[in-house]
Order: sequence, then C-alpha cells, then structure tokens
Amino acid sequence: METDFISRHKDSDTFIIRRSSFFDTPVHLKGNLIVGTSCNFWSDLAATGSLKLGKGAVVKGSVRAASAIIGAHSVIAGDVKTEQDCTVLDGAKIGGDIIAGGKIMLRPNIKAGIVDARGNIEITGKSDVTELRAGAKIIATNRL
Repeated sequence: METDFISRHKDSDTFIIRRSSFFDTPVHLKGNLIVGTSCNFWSDLAATGSLKLGKGAVVKGSVRAASAIIGAHSVIAGDVKTEQDCTVLDGAKIGGDIIAGGKIMLRPNIKAGIVDARGNIEITGKSDVTELRAGAKIIATNRL
C-alpha cells in the first residue's frame, strides 16, 4: 500500500488520506480514518474506528468501519457495514447493502440495496433503495 498519501495524527489515532489519492490494494487501518475528496480505492476499505469518506470518493470493494459518514456523490461497489451509526450523504451510490449496528441516516438521491439498521432509519427526500429493515422506527421526511 502506498503510504506517501497517508498521514497520521497520533493523539487522536486518526489517519488522513490526501484528496485525489489512489490505492490499487485493499486499505485496512487500525484507528479512525478521514478520506479526502475524489479518492479512488480499487478494493476494500476498512477502519477499526470512525470513517469519514470524502465527497466523490470511489470504492470498488466494500467498506467496513465502527461508524461511517459516506460523502456526497461517492460510489461504493460493495456493501457498507458499520458497528454503530452510518450516514450516507446526498447522491451517494451503494452497489450493495447498508448494514449498521446503530441508526442509519440517508440524505436525498441515495441508491442502495437493502438498508438494515438495529436502530432507526431516517430518510430525507427521495431515495432508491430495495428494502428497509429497521430495528426501531423508519422516519421519512421530504424536506430538511
């Protein structure tokens, strides 16, 4: 894995990937991860802590993290799995399912397979999902 594009903030155990970076092997990091805009991953992306995926990122595999914020207009070919909460921002495309141990929040124009949360599922605006499975409530609003 190319490490020139990754820096680490030791005090917060956070890895930071520069914008427009490119990885052709799986990226698995122990700690939190912040990914810059327009990064490309040709395989899986995983972090043991929280993940903040920048706007317009492309992941050709699956994404796994303790919690995740998927940036607007990002494209993920596989599944998104989190142990806690997951937020998917405007226009993101998930080729597989979204599975969270906590709540899931979907912003407008999301595309995904099955959305499965142990907690609430909150949907704002129109989204194209195959199925919703909530452990608690499904909350849908058409405006912010």
